[in-house]
Amino acid sequence: MRKRYYAASAGLIVAAAGIGVPAAAAASDQRAEAERQSCQRAFDRAVWEDMDSFNKRDEARYRAIIHQNMVTVGRRGQLFIGYDANVDPVVNEQFKVPYEYSMPWTVTHTVVEDCKMGFAILDAYYKVPSQNVNRHYTISLTLVREHGKWQVIKDTVTDVLP
Repeated sequence: MRKRYYAASAGLIVAAAGIGVPAAAAASDQRAEAERQSCQRAFDRAVWEDMDSFNKRDEARYRAIIHQNMVTVGRRGQLFIGYDANVDPVVNEQFKVPYEYSMPWTVTHTVVEDCKMGFAILDAYYKVPSQNVNRHYTISLTLVREHGKWQVIKDTVTDVLP
């Protein structure tokens, strides 16, 4: 009789453990998915911050989103390496032009890897209505996440030809 009781008890314990494992795995999967979505939202926000701070000529915000080791490949192939080489021309020249401009954009593709790095491809237009300028670009932004903060480390601007 005791053997049957122990065998039945062991069966219940194994069954309970089997039920608990899928539930724990599902909770772990949900937690991982929530973390992935939170990371994606933070990445998307950082891309928006880069573009919005540029459009609004907001020097403090723009400086904050740029990584110390940023590299830019300009639309004519020019290369800018390092924080100052990337930030200074924007805030000292572009932000001070005497005319209104805008750069509306649409994110067409993003990839975020392990909440450490990611890139976004943007379809953008540089518009200066007073000068009849409307340049079409593809912009590729690469961001890294360090100390819980996303920053732009690489920017490539490519002319889209008509």
